[in-house]
Amino acid sequence: MPRVLFLAGCTAPGSRDCEADWGSLGQRDGRLGAGSQAGRYAAKCGKPVDTAAYDAGYREGSSHRPHVPSF
Repeated sequence: MPRVLFLAGCTAPGSRDCEADWGSLGQRDGRLGAGSQAGRYAAKCGKPVDTAAYDAGYREGSSHRPHVPSF
C-alpha cells in the first residue's frame, strides 16, 4: 500500500512565508479570518516579525473580509 505524506504547514526556515512581506502576510491572514499569526511566524522563521506592518496588513485584510449576517 503506498504511503502518502502531507507536509501542509511545513515550518522549515526559508519557507515562502518567511521571505514574504509582513504586511502582505497580515493582509492575507486578516482576509482569511485566521487570527493573528505573527507569533507563529516569528517561531517558524527564527527572526523577528515587523508587527507594525503585519498588524496594519491584518486590519486591512480583515476590513475586506465578507461578513455573514446572523439569523
